[in-house]
Amino acid sequence: MLAFFLLCCCAAANWIRGVEPDRQSLYQPDDDGLWACLGNPEIKISFDRINDDYCDCPDGSDEPGTSACSLGQFYCANEGFKPNYLPSYRVNDGTCDYDLCCDGSDEPDGKCPSRCAQMKKAWDEETAARNAAIAKGLAKKAKIQHKAHKQQTKLRYEITQLSSEIEKLEQELYGLNQLQAPTEKESAIISVFEQLDSSLERLSLQISEKLQQLNSKRHNLRNLEEILETMSNEYNPNFNDPAVKAAAQAFQEYSVNQGLTKDEKGTDQASEVETLFANLQSQLKDSEAEIRKLAGREVEDENELFDFKSTFKAMVNSFLGVSKRHQKIPSTRESEKRKKEIEEELKRLRRDQQTKEERLNKDYGPHQILMAMDDCIVDKIGDYDYRLCFVEKVEQIDRNGHAVRIGRFERTEFDEEKQQLKLIYEHGDKCWNGPVRKATVLLECCEKDTIVAVTEPEKCEYTLRVKSPIGCFEPDEV
Repeated sequence: MLAFFLLCCCAAANWIRGVEPDRQSLYQPDDDGLWACLGNPEIKISFDRINDDYCDCPDGSDEPGTSACSLGQFYCANEGFKPNYLPSYRVNDGTCDYDLCCDGSDEPDGKCPSRCAQMKKAWDEETAARNAAIAKGLAKKAKIQHKAHKQQTKLRYEITQLSSEIEKLEQELYGLNQLQAPTEKESAIISVFEQLDSSLERLSLQISEKLQQLNSKRHNLRNLEEILETMSNEYNPNFNDPAVKAAAQAFQEYSVNQGLTKDEKGTDQASEVETLFANLQSQLKDSEAEIRKLAGREVEDENELFDFKSTFKAMVNSFLGVSKRHQKIPSTRESEKRKKEIEEELKRLRRDQQTKEERLNKDYGPHQILMAMDDCIVDKIGDYDYRLCFVEKVEQIDRNGHAVRIGRFERTEFDEEKQQLKLIYEHGDKCWNGPVRKATVLLECCEKDTIVAVTEPEKCEYTLRVKSPIGCFEPDEV
């Protein structure tokens, strides 16, 4: 009995092959030297039957270090590198499984020398290169993110400006709608005033020309005054003064020229202006009579109809620059024309606003980064070129240049476990005798945008592996 106890103690003290350190405590015999299967504790076997190359437990837990149980897992310590697990059926099969057990512990001692040091070095170099690529990708991604933020800010500003323009036009349209349509008599009266206003415009041009002529006459008169003043100041009766002769000669020339001008024109400027205003007064009287007749008033009543004198005075003052001209009330035709212009402009502005709001609110991934990805990339995969326009579409292009749309951009998805951004494209062209095409783009971190692989796991359902800066993520970034 004592010998059996000592044997059990020695067995318990041994390291169980194929079991990780944290689970070694599970491989201990009881006081009777028995051990219970881990997944089936009702089954107990002698402790010395562990790793005896015979599968006693249904879960294979009694053979962690042999290939007897196909469901088991063999623990590789891989000293100096990272530990791993190997399927039990690959243990002691005569093959060095360095991909999982770099220390060669899955085969008998001496069969597979350890390569963990070399693999650790290669892994460190690969990790350093990968980290450097990620750093470059993140640096470029930061620039893309900044561009996306600027575009969001610009969109918000443009939407605000559009809202302001829309509000102003709506107010103007409301005011026009509040104007009551004039009656037939009022329309006729307005028409008379519009004709009168046109006459006044023509009169203004004529008066302007006459005033320019008067200004020219004033200028000539001033020259004559200067000549006469020179003659008067410099005249010396005791001497034959050249200045007097020059002034006298200039005066004679001026007199001759002015005489010719008077003969050619043959009219008086002041009288012409008086004639123009007399004609206007006559026209106003005729207009007044017509207006009173239209309004049904045979007797003059300045207080109840129109104050023509004050109106005319205001028009003249406006022309002379004394006061601002009264605001013209738009005609019905002008009002309706303006309303149509406003309504068309409002339609355009509202469409533009809706388009910008939809773009601002669309799913463009974390921090709306895809908003800045407005370019396309093309790469050849197999017999086809594939064109990816990130926020637009995915296309397959044959050797003849014919493009088939695989899908339009719809949304993004983010796999938190893998830290991977996915782009979803749907509603592509219909496959011949099949469904409508669609695609999923799996983004991987890289400094440059590149399509690296295209597969079709299901008919007309494509998966694209694409490297891009927007596929780079810091830990816990999203």
